[in-house]
Order: sequence, then structure tokens, then C-alpha cells
Amino acid sequence: MTPPPWDAPRAAYLLTAAMADNSQTAGAIVPSADMSTEWAGYDAATQQGILAALGAQTRLALKMLRDKLGVEIEMDAGPAARAVCSEALVSARELIKPTPGTWATPECAHCRENVAKALCSLQIQAYFRLGFTPAMIAAMCRQSADEAETSTRH
Repeated sequence: MTPPPWDAPRAAYLLTAAMADNSQTAGAIVPSADMSTEWAGYDAATQQGILAALGAQTRLALKMLRDKLGVEIEMDAGPAARAVCSEALVSARELIKPTPGTWATPECAHCRENVAKALCSLQIQAYFRLGFTPAMIAAMCRQSADEAETSTRH
């Protein structure tokens, strides 16, 4: 599936909403099988666009956390380091910098998916610390996805 390029932010919001839904059920931030199925449906170029959108959305969540609570959180590279190549970790870290520089899309689909999951997780952690429940985060992401779709079509 290759959605139009403007659909990347919408897809990123929906992936985060799916993870937040699953986190509500599981009681911990964990990706669902649905996320993997959805992710696998996108080609590499589309996944790159979604990673860029996830990076922007995660940067916003981290900025809100920093501005409102003075709290900084970082990506937990321990579990990710065992699951992805070193280039994927470099890309993930670059994507969440306040002013991201150049980043390379990880070569393998597995690594791209794990970077996406890490970015979704980091967003959820930031919003959770800001007082949002997983259900609220999922609803907020779905509303943002709908707004992204509406604004790009008009």
C-alpha cells in the first residue's frame, strides 16, 4: 500500500493510537500485533515518511513535557539495541532531537518498524507523564489523524 505523502502524519497518529489502545489493555506500553500488520502494509518510502512524521510528533510531546514539567525523558536504547542495527538507533535518536539533522532510513523493514514502535512508545510516555491516560492519548491521536486528513484535502 502506498498512501499519498500527505497521509504520513495521519498514519503516524493512528499507529500511536493503536499502541496507546493496546497499552490501556495490557497495563504497560507495548505494541500490538495490529501495529505490525499495519506497518507491514506500507512500502519503504512510505515508512520513511511515517518515521519523519513520528519524529515530529514525538519531538512535540517531548517539548510539551519539558515546557510544562521541566522533565526530560530519553529513548531507552537497551531493549532497542538488542532488536535493531546501530544505524537504526542513530536514526531514532536523530529523529527526536529538538532540531533534527540528517538521518538515514534503516535498511531493513524490521529495524524501521522497531524505530516506529520506539517513537510511539516515547510519545505515549511523555503524554502519560503529562497526566493523560492511554485512552485519552489514543483519542487525541485519532482526533489529530482526522484533522490531518481533513486539512490536507481542503
